[in-house]
Amino acid sequence: MKDKMYWLVVLTGMISFVSVLTYINQFDGAWSTICMLLFSMLIPLSALFFRRNNVVWFLFATFFTTIVVRNADQHDWSQVGWWTALTYLPLLLQLIFILHEGYQKNGSQSMVLSFIRMFIGFNWLTHCTEKLFVSNHDAGLVGFFQTVVGPNTFGTILSEQLAINMIVLGGVVELTAAISLGLGVLSRFGALVAALYLIAAEVMSGHFGVGYTWMLPGGGWEVPFYFFMVTIPFMLPHSGGALSLDKEWQLSRRLDIIGKATGF
Repeated sequence: MKDKMYWLVVLTGMISFVSVLTYINQFDGAWSTICMLLFSMLIPLSALFFRRNNVVWFLFATFFTTIVVRNADQHDWSQVGWWTALTYLPLLLQLIFILHEGYQKNGSQSMVLSFIRMFIGFNWLTHCTEKLFVSNHDAGLVGFFQTVVGPNTFGTILSEQLAINMIVLGGVVELTAAISLGLGVLSRFGALVAALYLIAAEVMSGHFGVGYTWMLPGGGWEVPFYFFMVTIPFMLPHSGGALSLDKEWQLSRRLDIIGKATGF
């Protein structure tokens, strides 16, 4: 059954794409429309194209589904979000299949590492979508960068354009971490990027000055510190687990061969 599950993802992915077409007038501009059309279309296409490898199509389909769902829910495009979220049902079943098969083949430690790495990585998508895949950034987010990040980083309130530029830059870093950790592509690099970004974000946003508890007004540094602590172990060698593009496509091995051949 696990080898046929991709057909359900193709079906639910097509439902997502149709819902995007149906509610296309809700998006806030041309860029949002392009992104929602592209990523919803990539859900079924990735499942179909990589159908011969259960891990690879699962990773890509989860990646694109999460972008569409998060972007829709973040901006009140709720119909698209709910229809696209149907894809999580076959993805959850496929996750159970590949974890069970991976446990038998690679043991529990590898599966635990894979599961945590994927969760941490895909979680970054819930942050970068609001920064990269909308035509107009939320006024509250822009205001936060202007009046909170600006004084904490530069000692002054930022202009709107500079705040938007910083938002986009932050989104690019977050997307890099999502690709590297979520998909398992050079995950040690992704862990380093994510850890450094979390430190910078904490300093620039002023969370350290609030206190530890996240529920304090303004947000303490509890939750970012938690993600920092569960991220840094993935900087260690052979810590990414078996469920990754590195493992499936032997990317790390090929890069090692290239490095030895070129002297790097």
